[in-house]
Amino acid sequence: MLRNLLRSFEIALRLHTPTAIAPVLATAATVGCSRRTLFTQYEFESKARPNKSLLTATAATTASPGSEADNDYVPYCPEQETGTKASVLIDILRERFRLTDAELQRIMGDESVHRCYRSRSVIMTLDLLELEGVSKRSFVEYPWLLSLENKRLQLKLQLIKSMNIRDINHFVPFLRLTVPRLRKLVGALNTEMKTIPQQNRVYYISETLQVSPEIVTKYLCKRLFILEMPFEMFEKNLQHMIDYNVSPINILKDLWAFRYTPRSVQLRLERAKRAKKDKIMPWMVRCPEPILQRSLKLSVDELQVLGPHSSVVEYLSHRLGFSVSETKVIMDRHPQVHTVRVTKIKEVLDYLLDEAKFTRFEIAQVPRILCHSLKTSQARVEELKSHGCRPSSLVILCRSRREYEKFLQSWKSQVRSV
Repeated sequence: MLRNLLRSFEIALRLHTPTAIAPVLATAATVGCSRRTLFTQYEFESKARPNKSLLTATAATTASPGSEADNDYVPYCPEQETGTKASVLIDILRERFRLTDAELQRIMGDESVHRCYRSRSVIMTLDLLELEGVSKRSFVEYPWLLSLENKRLQLKLQLIKSMNIRDINHFVPFLRLTVPRLRKLVGALNTEMKTIPQQNRVYYISETLQVSPEIVTKYLCKRLFILEMPFEMFEKNLQHMIDYNVSPINILKDLWAFRYTPRSVQLRLERAKRAKKDKIMPWMVRCPEPILQRSLKLSVDELQVLGPHSSVVEYLSHRLGFSVSETKVIMDRHPQVHTVRVTKIKEVLDYLLDEAKFTRFEIAQVPRILCHSLKTSQARVEELKSHGCRPSSLVILCRSRREYEKFLQSWKSQVRSV
C-alpha cells in the first residue's frame, strides 16, 4: 500500500513540475535582474559620489535627518555607516585635547588615520601614547601616530626610553621607523653617551644651534645618516657652518652638506665669504663647480654695480633722482621689482634713459618695466619707432604679445587713414 502511494506521488510530480517550475524560474530571473540592476546602480552612484572628509561626514550624520515621508526614495549614504566610528574618535580627541576644527581636520584627513580609524586599536594606541606623555602638539604635527600597531609601538617606546631622553616628544618622529632600524639607531646613539656632554647627538645639535629638540628631530628623521656618521667629522662641519654664519634652520633643511669632508666644506664656505655673499647657504658646499662659480660671479657683479650704495632701493633712488622713501613707494607698486637683480636693473635703466630717451617719471609710473625682458623691450621700441610711434607710456612694452600686436595694428590703421 505504501509502495502504491509513493508511485502515485512520483507520477503527480512528473505531471505538475513543468507548469510549477516556470513561474518560479520567471520570478527568480526577475529578482536576479532587479538585484543586478540595483547593485550596478549603487556601484555607479558610489563611484560618482565625491569623497568627503571624515570630519565633514561626521557632522552630516549628527545633523537632524529629514523625514522619509517627504521623499518617495531615500538614497543610501555610505557616510552614515562610517560616521559613527569616526565620530567616536573625534569626540575622544575633542574631549582629551580640546582640538580646534582645523586641528581635527588635519588629524582625520591624514591618509594613515583614514585607513585605520575603524580599528579598535586606535583608541588603545592613543591611550598608550598619552600615558607615555605624548602631547597634543605631537598628535597634530604627526597624525600617523594613531595608526601605529600597539605591540610594535611598545617596543619602539622601550627602545627610545633606553637613550636617557628628557622628553618623549623630542623623539616622536622616530616612532615611524621600523623596529630593526630604530634598534640600530638607538644602539649608535647610546655608544656616544659617555663621549658627548649632552649624552645624545640630538641634544648636542639642539644646544649648538639654539633650536628646540622637536625641530631638530623633525628634520633629522629624514636624514638619519647625520646620527650615524663619525662624530668628529660631523662636529667639524657643523662648526664650520656656524663660523661662516649659516642660518641654523638652513643647516637643518639641507643636511647633505655634512657628507663632505671638513676641508672641502671650509674651502667652499671661504670662497662664498670672499665673494661677499650676503647669505651663505649649505647648497654652496655640495653644488657643482660651474654653478658655484656663476653664483659667486653674480655676487661680485652686483657689488660692482651697487658701489657705495648698500641696497637696490638706494641705487634706484640715485639713478631716478627720487628720495629713498619715494623710491620704496614706487617699487612697492610692483613688489616683484624687489626680487630683480641690480645688474638687470642697471641694464634696463641704461637703455631706457640713455638710448630710448624715456624720462625718469615715465619709468616711475610703470615700475613693472624693470622686471620685463630687456630684449623684448628693445625689439618693441625699435618696431614702434619704425612705424613712427613713440608710446606715451611704457605700459604697452609690458603687455602680452597678443595685446601688443593689437595695439600695433591699431596704430598702423590710424596711420593709413591719415
